[in-house]
Amino acid sequence: MDSSAVIGTTISQRSGIVTLAADDNFSAAFQSNAWRTLATAAVATIMYPILKPVSQTIAINVPVADADGDIIRCRWATASNGVDECGGVCPPSSLPAGTSIYPNCTILITGQIVDDWLAVALTVEDFINSSSTDPLSSVPVQFLVQVVSQASCTSSPTIIGKSPQQSCTLILFGQTFVSQLILINNCGSNVTIIDMTTLAFPGMVRESSTQLNTTTYYSDLS
Repeated sequence: MDSSAVIGTTISQRSGIVTLAADDNFSAAFQSNAWRTLATAAVATIMYPILKPVSQTIAINVPVADADGDIIRCRWATASNGVDECGGVCPPSSLPAGTSIYPNCTILITGQIVDDWLAVALTVEDFINSSSTDPLSSVPVQFLVQVVSQASCTSSPTIIGKSPQQSCTLILFGQTFVSQLILINNCGSNVTIIDMTTLAFPGMVRESSTQLNTTTYYSDLS
């Protein structure tokens, strides 16, 4: 046991053995009072299915976050040592040849057959620092990718708006957040953007998509 009068803490540790049967649920928790909260696991949010043009390599960036500010890394889900994270669709063997994942949670994938459905299973882990190899928590993430025919125009829309992509906007409690999602059509007047979708927190309202001119579409968020 160690203590510090300066910062008002007492530090100690203990160990114990708990015997569990198959399919048991086990929880570790602080009991009573005067405790700080346990470390928060990393979270990942992704919309699916993701439509991927055939024979075209795309980069899928899985959005991840950790409330504690821990280091986050991604890896393929595995089935080993009695722990099955992927339920029969363990990558990379379950995915097209050449599919790869990077620690920053970016996946490169190329589908070769139209109408194929690909199940992607990865695990998001948080670490106490950049050199640590022992995760504080491991969170399984699964999503679907559908391989579709090549479009007549392969230029994706440009996403702009009041808030930059992947930005974090601070709002006060009770304050109404107002923003706007703007898409620039890079395929000319022969192609029309018919809708936009968002992955938003509860209470967020997205208005219907509106065409401003031949290239610009927008949707209000509040």
